[in-house]
Amino acid sequence: MTLMKKEKYLKLTIYLLIGILPLSVLGYYFAVENESLFYLYEWLLSALVILAGILAIKCIFSLSGGLKWVAIAIFVFLLEFSVLGLFLGPFTHFLMIYLYYLVALISLVVFITAIKKSRSYRYLPVIFILFTALTSIYVIFLNLLWGNNLS
Repeated sequence: MTLMKKEKYLKLTIYLLIGILPLSVLGYYFAVENESLFYLYEWLLSALVILAGILAIKCIFSLSGGLKWVAIAIFVFLLEFSVLGLFLGPFTHFLMIYLYYLVALISLVVFITAIKKSRSYRYLPVIFILFTALTSIYVIFLNLLWGNNLS
């Protein structure tokens, strides 16, 4: 398989990641206006993340060099996004905060390595670092508020 065809799968994975944004707008609409359809958003988001993860794994094994590190960064981002989603969703337990911290730390190491090793798509790990920083601040805030009586 040529590099162009292999890179096509990487671009498809990136497009699937971008698809999370309009899908989240749909999820917000369902949460506010029609809560009975929110399960549809959850299943579509799960399917999108799983499909992007499978394509990222395929790219990890088929690409080499810097593009391989971009694919690894995408996979680690999806893993972090999944842990965050599980923490904010069905597994809202205190210990999940520490799991998120661990995954976020590993993600940052992978993102920095991907920036150093890749020549193309360097903007992607930078965006992932920004997302990790924002969500980590949010989780730290939740961690500080956990168990406090705010009434």
